[in-house]
Amino acid sequence: MWKNRVCNIAIIVVVLFSNSTKGQINPLTNFIGVDVSTQPQNSSFNYDSCFILGKNLGMTRGGIFQNWTAIETSPTVYNMTIMDIANIYYPAYNMSVDLTITPIHTNNLEVPSDLTSTPFDNPVFINRFNRMLDSVKAHMPNVTLSSLVIGSEHDVYLGSNAALWTQYTNFYNAVLLHAKTLWPGLKVATELTFNGITTQNTFAQTLNTNSDYIGVSYYPLNTNFTVKPVSVIPTDFATLVGLYTSKPICFYQYGYPSSSTCNSSDVLQAQFISQTFTSWDTYASNIKMIDFTWLHDLDMALVNYYGTYYGLTDPVFLEYLHTLGMRNWSGNGSDKLAFTELKCQAKQRGYNTLPINCTTSLSEIKNNDDIVLFPNPAQTIFSLQSSQELDHAIITVFNSKGQAVKIITKVNAKQIAFDMSDVPNGLYLVEIHSGDKHINKKIVLDR
Repeated sequence: MWKNRVCNIAIIVVVLFSNSTKGQINPLTNFIGVDVSTQPQNSSFNYDSCFILGKNLGMTRGGIFQNWTAIETSPTVYNMTIMDIANIYYPAYNMSVDLTITPIHTNNLEVPSDLTSTPFDNPVFINRFNRMLDSVKAHMPNVTLSSLVIGSEHDVYLGSNAALWTQYTNFYNAVLLHAKTLWPGLKVATELTFNGITTQNTFAQTLNTNSDYIGVSYYPLNTNFTVKPVSVIPTDFATLVGLYTSKPICFYQYGYPSSSTCNSSDVLQAQFISQTFTSWDTYASNIKMIDFTWLHDLDMALVNYYGTYYGLTDPVFLEYLHTLGMRNWSGNGSDKLAFTELKCQAKQRGYNTLPINCTTSLSEIKNNDDIVLFPNPAQTIFSLQSSQELDHAIITVFNSKGQAVKIITKVNAKQIAFDMSDVPNGLYLVEIHSGDKHINKKIVLDR
């Protein structure tokens, strides 16, 4: 539901296997995606700039998302701008493409205006979609499709209406066959929400009878749009794999907000990334790809647009949309803990060779003898001492709920002090960032 539609391009990353792998996922068979279609505040930091961030992770596959109405803007009139760009862009990088086209986008029907009252499995409806696919193929002759996804989170629109599910299933099976004549050997999927694919299991199983991949979107939220604990990931993965034991699973959307309004934080978002990789290792043979949504937070104008589009203006929902990014929106953007964690988790499994220190990622918190943290006798002032000068150090103190209670910035220092007299007793996590260093310390106030 929440996948960004600005540039309609996502990045799937994979590199050749290296000896530095960790766990069970294999860069040759398991693919990491980063939805880079969101951009930061500075317009000069454009799609290509975002693309480089994905490339540095080792990307070799790209993704395109288009509503049917964005392609067929009026009956049999097509806008193929994105396809024409893709036909040049991706072959230049020797990349295949995961293409999503939506007749239904979550809770919105996205079909040409003259077909809005036509049943999905009506021959006229099917033929029009196939004709549109013919044009897409004609405008992308040089692009290799790694998958075609037909529909995005349409279980929200279909609900529990058996007749609509049957119509959509008939439509899907018909256009799936046509697509395979256009792209021999094509892998086809349809994307359902995690809630829909598990609670509407009978409908979903029937719909996915002829799917090559099981497409899913995953945002672990409560009904009020606050986050579920990251500990649900292993159970959710086990549930999904239990339903589809014989077909590869692809998470075409996968995210977790960082806002305290959603009962989350930068730390929890990073822990979401860490737990994901731990659980993915367990199901490496079942889960083929995870596309992390999305690269940057959204600006509020775009948040409000999507709130209107989905018909949801709940402040918690809007803040959820606003903070799904793994990088901040302001300026050229800056990494949140989640993006650092993603880079480290990928590096530890052989997906990249980025020059970053990952020995202190959230999944492997260790003491660092070079940096000492100690309190004064009253436990009100804490002093951080380092054997080497910390350049552009940022110290963030989080409480047990993952909420930032202190942020201290120093340009150059070997010793940094911060006052904790105004916070209550309890357990705190101190995050220290300096250059490529990412260090975690725990402190307990017991005055």
